[in-house]
Amino acid sequence: MRFTLSILTLVFILTGCKVSYTFSGTDVGNAQTISIAIFSNRAALTPPIYPQTFTEELKDEFLRQTKLQIVQENGDLQMNGEIVAYTANPVSSTGDETTALNRLQVTIKVNYINTLDPTKNFNRNFSRFEDYSSTENLSTIENALLESITEQLAQEIIQASIGSW
Repeated sequence: MRFTLSILTLVFILTGCKVSYTFSGTDVGNAQTISIAIFSNRAALTPPIYPQTFTEELKDEFLRQTKLQIVQENGDLQMNGEIVAYTANPVSSTGDETTALNRLQVTIKVNYINTLDPTKNFNRNFSRFEDYSSTENLSTIENALLESITEQLAQEIIQASIGSW
């Protein structure tokens, strides 16, 4: 009898408590919506479709990692920005002074506004890169490199804006 009463008391206490935990490490507070404007391009050599591709990947990541709804404008959270650098440069050379590795680097400037908590607002640059062999032609591997760079940038932007780690 005493054991049953203890179990019932424990069940009552546990079901009466609400614990909220997210495995994604995000905290949107009381926000319910986010608006993400298409990022503009200010960098030479950026593929024409990349601003749209980047913006859609960022939206997809917010949808996967949060319960936020995407709205066209005036979200509780708002994000816009621009691609400010897109470069492919040599990063290492061999003994005979030829390039061994090249680096594709993308820098995104993000303006983040949290209308519910303006102390979390920011305007900053995020940059990521991928190295590739100098024997490879950039045009043949550019999409794969950009896919990886875009995913890394989206994760870093999410962590900076709503990360709780």
